[in-house]
Amino acid sequence: MNKIEFFQSLGMTEYEAKVLSSLVKLKNITPKEISFDSSVPQNKLYQILKKFESYGILSRIPSDIKKYKLINLKTFINEKVSEKKNQLKELEKSSKNLEIPEDREEQFIFSLIKGQRAIMNKLAEKNIDVKKEILGVQRNWKYWAEGIRAMQQSIKRGIDVKIIGVINPETKSRASEWKKAGCKIKAYNDKFGKFPLRFTIFDNKEARITIGKPEIPNPEDYITIWTNSKPLIAILKKQFFEMWRVSRKF
Repeated sequence: MNKIEFFQSLGMTEYEAKVLSSLVKLKNITPKEISFDSSVPQNKLYQILKKFESYGILSRIPSDIKKYKLINLKTFINEKVSEKKNQLKELEKSSKNLEIPEDREEQFIFSLIKGQRAIMNKLAEKNIDVKKEILGVQRNWKYWAEGIRAMQQSIKRGIDVKIIGVINPETKSRASEWKKAGCKIKAYNDKFGKFPLRFTIFDNKEARITIGKPEIPNPEDYITIWTNSKPLIAILKKQFFEMWRVSRKF
């Protein structure tokens, strides 16, 4: 994050952030120099300088040519950061009071989730809610801390987690991390095809089927079908245990 992005994150406009960045860089500076360095038009610049003076972070230097310098900038930044922290605390407190409806079987049959990050977040969130069993088929053993933590929490609660996945020199270390988390793992048997269908079954109530690489090369375009269709879940579960039976121990 550069200076301009940082100042914007404190609540400043783009022009304000550019002017403040120029003041930090050039120390004692004239309005013309500020405008040239920041590319902020002079008709906007004087409004911003006046605002900075009201904040108590800008001082005029007595001289023949009007010049400015920054003062009390560290105090100003600390105050803004404290404000942001307080806002985040209030946001966190408010989020706990939100009434988020529970997923109900009658609410959906299929839904679509696009993008690898959204899919991973949904999986991590769902793993925490599982009551008895997770059955999954992997390809690349995507490793991310939040997903590992969620799975560990589920396993500590007594959830039975079985995963089948492609095990090769590239994926072995990642698969090992999931095994360390407590998952029961078997190596995929390619008698079912070169690339296994990626799916997960949660408590025999919901399932996901993900389409990604190599069919979809860009992770942002990955698609997951999320379903509570009982006939489809039954088919996937039968497929899983047939694969589990002939897969190799890991």
